[in-house]
Amino acid sequence: MRQTFREARWYRSMLYVPGHKLDWMLKAPRYGADALMFDLEDSVEIGQKAGARKAVAAAIKELSTGRFGRFVRANGWRTGYLLEDLNAVVIAGLDGVAVAKTEDPEEIAALDLVLGDLERSRGLPVGRIEICPYPESAVGKYKLYQLCMASLRVKRGGGAGGPTPGGDMARSLGLQFNDLADEGICFGADSVVQVRAAGIIHVEGAMTAKLDDLDLVRRIGERSKRMGASWASAIHPSHIPVINQVYSPSQGEIDEARDIVSVLSQATARGEGAIRHKAALLDYASVRTAMDILKKAQEVGIDVGNVPELELPSL
Repeated sequence: MRQTFREARWYRSMLYVPGHKLDWMLKAPRYGADALMFDLEDSVEIGQKAGARKAVAAAIKELSTGRFGRFVRANGWRTGYLLEDLNAVVIAGLDGVAVAKTEDPEEIAALDLVLGDLERSRGLPVGRIEICPYPESAVGKYKLYQLCMASLRVKRGGGAGGPTPGGDMARSLGLQFNDLADEGICFGADSVVQVRAAGIIHVEGAMTAKLDDLDLVRRIGERSKRMGASWASAIHPSHIPVINQVYSPSQGEIDEARDIVSVLSQATARGEGAIRHKAALLDYASVRTAMDILKKAQEVGIDVGNVPELELPSL
């Protein structure tokens, strides 16, 4: 069966902002994150949730013209809060809903139906709002592929690099490790396989709860990127410039990618599908990877220079 990839806008970074802090949400765009995640779950205590819903809706309306993405982390099913969350925030300008502590595919399928009904009743494009499942338990991680397959609205998944030390997932798995310990790698690799098998190419990297160690943010990002991540979240604005830099193609990567496309373009004009270049064999797989790099650079406004047209055979 041919795999279908789920296209979506590429974000390098996503900044979490507490949903009950309207002033924080309104000033969040200045920090340069490609997307914002307004949080109605863990950062908002029960007595503040009603007010937080109103604040998040106000923020989405106020920031609706920004180029950045606008997401909301809602409370999970069976909390008694999810439907009220959705009723408040499913408005024009909302790009996605993250579901906390997801464990069963039925939860994603049900959310898909609710979002569709709200979109229809409010005159919004049906199917546009994404769903971001956030499993935070061993059960949820075991079912990650099923969670991703439960709705075509799911276009992002995580998490390369492994769980956050001290977080819900690490506790559920009984893990005792630090941010850069090798013990987390196998869990991150398993997650990458599951989300990529579901056709999801926007893979979230690991994050840290340590606020002031920017070198750690960089090292975690670089390791996650090597493991297949294309973006990462942050809980502090100071992390965003580092994350953006890590997940942006470097000038060296751009130059090499452009060179690969140019060389193979010349080769195909001569009727060759593969060619030796800098002691390596280049073929269509090489050029697809190179074109992905150039596309990412263009999406974040980086000039990639003149790239020749090259028609590739279907996968």
